[in-house]
Amino acid sequence: MHRYLKKLIFLLFSAILLSIFSCTTIPVHPPANNLLAYTVNNDETLISRYIPVFVIENAKEKYNLIGTPSAKIAMDGKEKVYIDPEKATIYAQVRKFKTLKNSYTNLIYRIHFQKISGLYLGKGKNMGLFVIVTLNSKNKPILYTSVHTCGCYIAFVPTSYMPVDGFPAGWERVRQNVHSESLPGILDFNESSSDQSKIFVLIRDGSHRVKDIWLSPSNSLEKYTIVKTEIKPLILLEKLTLKNDMTTSFFETSGPREGYVKESHKIFERLLMGWWAFDWRIGEDKILGKDKTDGILFYTSLKPWAREKSDLRDFFTFLKYWEWRL
Repeated sequence: MHRYLKKLIFLLFSAILLSIFSCTTIPVHPPANNLLAYTVNNDETLISRYIPVFVIENAKEKYNLIGTPSAKIAMDGKEKVYIDPEKATIYAQVRKFKTLKNSYTNLIYRIHFQKISGLYLGKGKNMGLFVIVTLNSKNKPILYTSVHTCGCYIAFVPTSYMPVDGFPAGWERVRQNVHSESLPGILDFNESSSDQSKIFVLIRDGSHRVKDIWLSPSNSLEKYTIVKTEIKPLILLEKLTLKNDMTTSFFETSGPREGYVKESHKIFERLLMGWWAFDWRIGEDKILGKDKTDGILFYTSLKPWAREKSDLRDFFTFLKYWEWRL
């Protein structure tokens, strides 16, 4: 018990130091030839056209690789759900929503990793990351939203297609400090280059946090080690192949953990944060329901009184809570 207490104190102290000494300078990227870039075969669909290039650090560690949620029957006869790092899958879905001003399209991309290990606060298995690309009525990207599949570490990066009156008041357009990460305040698209460019998302070693996002010509992919990646519909996470044509869900389908990713327990977050955030399952990864009537609450603010307003399932209300004015 004493050993775990020391770990918890170390985690808390590290978080405090990060919040004090973090800055908004451009993060240092490792050499491109040391990084993996996950790409897909392009076609004419919106999903394919706007899918980011996911770039990861330290590919020698399997827990850093984008994997595929999988299931099997273990030696003890019990079902085991895990992330297979030997093959990569990006799960995607198109959703539309309306505001008082206009109609928009969300392109939702979901990826998963084996685990967060070591002394990270989010230590646990089967964790994931969403990147959501919001398109305007002309199918131009106006906003990139990233968040872990537990609802943690929400970040917004708007583009130059964002209406001038759509930004939160006082938005910093150079660099922004987001949970100790330095991200761009805006991505500058222009008509002459946007069709020949891609959005790159750099994912940090170990914690799988979004370390940087940038726009770059498609031919810059030549610098990276490329991993061709499959896109599958988001709904297939509820139909993982088990055996003999049997399937199982990536998410619990009954009991007190219904809607949570199987095996996604987060002991450090529970002990350090669960008591003051009033959520025993804080940090545990979840299903993303299609609206507020589907699945469990997907809150993105730690304030208990803001849970409904910050619910990612209702994207219009979610944007209003975070002060975007679309």
